[in-house]
Amino acid sequence: MSFLTGTGVELLYGSHTVGTQLATFTTEDSLQKTLPPIIIPAGFFYNLSSLSKNIHAKWTGRLGTTGTPTFTFTVRLLTAATWSAAGVAVASAAITAGSGVTLAPFEVEMDIMCKGLVAGATGLTLDMMGFVRGGTALAATGGVYSIPAANTAFTVTVDNSVTQYLFLSATCGTSNASNLVQCEMIRVYGDN
Repeated sequence: MSFLTGTGVELLYGSHTVGTQLATFTTEDSLQKTLPPIIIPAGFFYNLSSLSKNIHAKWTGRLGTTGTPTFTFTVRLLTAATWSAAGVAVASAAITAGSGVTLAPFEVEMDIMCKGLVAGATGLTLDMMGFVRGGTALAATGGVYSIPAANTAFTVTVDNSVTQYLFLSATCGTSNASNLVQCEMIRVYGDN
């Protein structure tokens, strides 16, 4: 860091524990089932000196396939420590995975930045944008895919007076025991 701005970056959450492996599923489910929740304390995003307070999160894991199923990755902010398909979220498009993949690495990166206050409320608007990358795990030649999917809103509103919990989930397009995904490392940083 240059220290020109007087801001710093700090690790808010780190895990290298393997999460629950999801297999034989077609409904969105959490990739952090057995891991402690990622807690974003009430008031975190709003700082009087900086409206651009940011979280940078990175999840890495491995997936396996038979055939070429699709996977959709979703990043959610919830007001409960228990995962559910609720809260505010941004999701990738359904990404075609490679055929016959055996535990190939993938990663999801997400930036969440405070965009502004909601007039007359405790709410904030946040921009949520990121990428899914996966070498041979995602399509035969690998690739980089956006979250949210193209032509999809990336601005969400949250109540800044309430603690938020950050989750990554996945959905598989074809139920098969060989179509599996698991999270293996998580790092979440805050700045400003």
